[in-house]
Amino acid sequence: MINLDPRTKILMLMFFGVLVIMLDSAASLLVCFLISIGLIVLSSPSWRQYRLLVVFILFATWGLIYSQAIFYNASPRTVLFTLVGHDVPIIGSITGGVRVYREGLLHGAIQSLRFNTTLAIGCFIVWSTQPRDLLLAFVKLRVPYSLAFMVNTSLHYIPLIAAESANVIRSQRLRGFRYLQFNPFQIIRGVLNSFRPILTNNMRRATHLGEAVESRGFSPDIVGNQRTYLKSLKMQPRDILLIAAGTAILVVVITLKAMYFCYANGIFYAFWLRGMYTFVREIL
Repeated sequence: MINLDPRTKILMLMFFGVLVIMLDSAASLLVCFLISIGLIVLSSPSWRQYRLLVVFILFATWGLIYSQAIFYNASPRTVLFTLVGHDVPIIGSITGGVRVYREGLLHGAIQSLRFNTTLAIGCFIVWSTQPRDLLLAFVKLRVPYSLAFMVNTSLHYIPLIAAESANVIRSQRLRGFRYLQFNPFQIIRGVLNSFRPILTNNMRRATHLGEAVESRGFSPDIVGNQRTYLKSLKMQPRDILLIAAGTAILVVVITLKAMYFCYANGIFYAFWLRGMYTFVREIL
């Protein structure tokens, strides 16, 4: 899977991005998420990348489930337990009580599956594709060269920013600062002090990058077909097969959801499509 054409990987991200929006069932979203994890496993990432992906998924899942469980406002909703009662001074009177809802937990889990699926596909593309191939793929997909260059550069600088942040945090810890402490003002102060060197170094790096591309004659006004590239891209039969399969699945899902929408809103109903209506309601 690591030898897929970069254009195929980008189109797969688009397919999955539309699917996770169209699908509502937790089971179907879980299948999409497992497929995205399978792609990462097939690309043979390093253990460091595995750990990074796990951290991303855990934080995203925890944040979405926690926030939706508290701020879920649809009906019906079932209170599991109360964090802050309505009779608590100030906070209780302002918020009317802070509670955790069962339906909010399920809604947050579904939203986390949507987010984590696109996150995993994005990691698969970045970790298994060379930056020059990704830039060429954007150009072949008729993305404006200036936009493709900015996207490719930003992806290239993400690991650099992460490494630089780790160095700043390590230097602060060597000086005796601890991020986990009881004084919130000290924590905020430490975080702000961490942002300053990271932001300064990023501005310096961006300035050097701008000078470098200008010295090499970069111009965003030159269209993609007027540029020359060292390497060319050529789709293999497996790329065409995956794109065709993804397009077919996407068209089928959109068609079924559109027909179910017409049925649910009283626009069109056919008795011989009752099985399809049940399938969409229970599976999709």
